[in-house]
Amino acid sequence: MQTSNVSFYNPNNLTEKDLIDSFVIRKKEFQKIINDIKGSDMKYPEQHYMIEAQRGYGKTTLLKRIYFEIKRDTELKKRLIPVILPEEQYNVRRLFKLWEVVAQDLELESYEFIGLHEQMDKHAKEENYEDICFKLIEQRLKEKNKKLILLIDNTEGILKKFKLIEQQKLREILLTSAEIRFIGASADVLEFTFDYEKPFYDFFKLIKLKGLTTEETNEFFEKLGQIFNKKDMKNLIKSNKGKIEALRRLTGGVPRIMSLLFSSVCSDRGLAFKDIDTLSDRVTPLYKHVMDNLSPVQQEIVDVIALSFDAITTKEIADKIRMQSKEVSAQLNQLEKNSVINKIPMNKKNYMYQIKDRFFNIWYLIRFGREKEKQQVLWLVDFLESWCSRELLINKSENKEQDLNYIKKDLDRDCNDFSSIYELSKTLLLKDKIEESVKKSPLFLQVAKDTDKYNKFINEYFILLMAKKQYNSLLNLFNEKEFMLKDKFKPTYYALMYFIKNQDEKFEIEYKKVGEELKETVEEIIEEIKKNEE
Repeated sequence: MQTSNVSFYNPNNLTEKDLIDSFVIRKKEFQKIINDIKGSDMKYPEQHYMIEAQRGYGKTTLLKRIYFEIKRDTELKKRLIPVILPEEQYNVRRLFKLWEVVAQDLELESYEFIGLHEQMDKHAKEENYEDICFKLIEQRLKEKNKKLILLIDNTEGILKKFKLIEQQKLREILLTSAEIRFIGASADVLEFTFDYEKPFYDFFKLIKLKGLTTEETNEFFEKLGQIFNKKDMKNLIKSNKGKIEALRRLTGGVPRIMSLLFSSVCSDRGLAFKDIDTLSDRVTPLYKHVMDNLSPVQQEIVDVIALSFDAITTKEIADKIRMQSKEVSAQLNQLEKNSVINKIPMNKKNYMYQIKDRFFNIWYLIRFGREKEKQQVLWLVDFLESWCSRELLINKSENKEQDLNYIKKDLDRDCNDFSSIYELSKTLLLKDKIEESVKKSPLFLQVAKDTDKYNKFINEYFILLMAKKQYNSLLNLFNEKEFMLKDKFKPTYYALMYFIKNQDEKFEIEYKKVGEELKETVEEIIEEIKKNEE
């Protein structure tokens, strides 16, 4: 099933009916804004909104939904007129041009505004043309007893083009005019809203869109199932619980990316590396655009950070690209400002850096990593699906002494049998014969070294080991490079760092490296360990 090219994924190509019918996420945010609009008669200047989120989170869809609601609501359309400007506004470089585009759109929205743009054009050569443009819009709105709801996608892209004085004028208009209410959307508005030297500092009421929750994801896929006439979607979601949840965590719950995985969700097989590989293909244009917009030195820095996957220090980056740390720091600050990377404090003075969009990092590992990096992704995918599919993790059944003896005899018959060695090690651990258990563990790790089919059981042993507070024993196992346990069981490794972070600052720093895609899983493992503590 091909789903990447259908119009559902581009809200600007959807009809009013199709968009409203498919609108199943961002309902809370929509309701909050539309209730505010309904509850105001706009006698006085109103509070303006900014919807903030990374690309693919549903900003455009939310703006379109608000636009259509105003047009279809009997009461709202009597007094309000919405104008929506799409993300790409290459012709809006000056403030007066914004008002010209708004005038043209008003004419399309209602015959009552016909001739408005032509009226503006008569004053084009006047020195205060910019002021005249808005005054003409404001005057016509008053004459027709209408209020303008201006919805602008990619607001930061427009504001960045405006001169400082134009930004200040726009702010003044929005502060003083009761005829216009602004609802914007932006992938990066921090510079404009949190810098006190900027005109729009603390100006907008921010609506921050987050990744989908588990419940929202299931609802989203149910709706996709209806759209694509996929029968029995609820059962498919239920039977693919682990796979869907793993995808949600890996992608950060980004709706656009999740939608591209719909065909994978509909299959009855488990999550495979090729699913992630296929998805990475589909998002390549998006992420390639991010890389192409960086300077050569920034591309080099991002390459180092992405291939590291875990957070990395300025010095480590500088050493790899043979640059001075001061030079690297300046570039890192710019990359953080542009929302490409996150800055993670190590202590009061030093920081680590990590790719902000975690699926961008996974995409980069798949596209440009060596076999080692690609294998790390595969292990992570397998771990998350296994963990998210779990029912009862630890079986604490009481084994009698004769049962233990039986396992030992079974082991004597086949010392290369994983099940026998593992069950013996686990049973010894449950019976508090910890030293003996730990000594046996390298044996089953050796048997499992070249296969991943036993990873679920190995992870269970690690969790049980931590529940017995045998942190140093597990740390020693993780430090055995032969088994590559840090890469295979990354979330469990970070859970271990949580329990030993007070032993040494280096463990605390290590714990801070947990990426957003792993946080939820790591927290669940920590809770599982605490639950099984004795």
